Amino acid sequence: MSEETVDRQVTRSAPRFGRAPGAVGLPDQADHVRLRRAVAAAFTARGVERVRERSRRMLAELVDEMVQDGPPADLCEAVLGPFPVAVICELMGVPAADRQGMHTWTRQILSSSPGAGAGEKAKREMGAYFSDLIGLREGGTGEDVASLLGAAVGREEVTLDEAVGLAVLLQVDGEAVTDTCGRMFYVLLTRPELAERLRCEPEIRPRAVDELLRPLPHRDPVGLSRIAGEDAMPVRMEAELLVDALLDGVPGLRLAVPAEDVRFRKGSLIRGPEALPVTW
Repeated sequence: MSEETVDRQVTRSAPRFGRAPGAVGLPDQADHVRLRRAVAAAFTARGVERVRERSRRMLAELVDEMVQDGPPADLCEAVLGPFPVAVICELMGVPAADRQGMHTWTRQILSSSPGAGAGEKAKREMGAYFSDLIGLREGGTGEDVASLLGAAVGREEVTLDEAVGLAVLLQVDGEAVTDTCGRMFYVLLTRPELAERLRCEPEIRPRAVDELLRPLPHRDPVGLSRIAGEDAMPVRMEAELLVDALLDGVPGLRLAVPAEDVRFRKGSLIRGPEALPVTW
């Protein structure tokens, strides 16, 4: 996206995704660097490492629950859905009690279904939530995104409206990892020889994760072409943790249905499987 798309007739993901001047989602405006600087510390290698061990423990609990319940299971519902929600909420500073509400808002925002205005309503409600949260953290010294934004607002480096817009964008993008990892595990589960190699050669997993994430299409619609200028640290961390936990913790993990029976999500701006039925 760029400033040139504002108020012009161009292909968009959905009608409501038209851009207004000054929107934080426009990456080639000068202010974008200033906004990113306010939260950069949370997304550096050090910032992501801050939540790695907590993320590993949350993931272990989810995998243990799935195994205890016994096969078959929906990998998306049991692990790939709740895990990214927990991680992005941890990074953002959203309390655990509010995770489900964030998940509901995000799915409504990402829906490409026209009419009803549910997406716009969800965006407003999420914005109001972050406005309150950032206001409470103003002047604080925490390392989560809400605290960093609160501190930046207190120093008058960003406005509250800018901080809220950026928080909503980061929260929604963070949960999209659910579908990214769903596509990654679809590849692994439909290529059991690759999964077995990664079980036997754990030293190649980081490189394999990079390669698995690289070619997977992120969105169904056109009009949001992006080129990564640097590594997306949280996505890589979550993918690496998921590969370790599921390949090592669930020996024999495999699809419980033919690959052609796996349906991909419709009516959403992010492409991913609706469900991944598995057994072991």
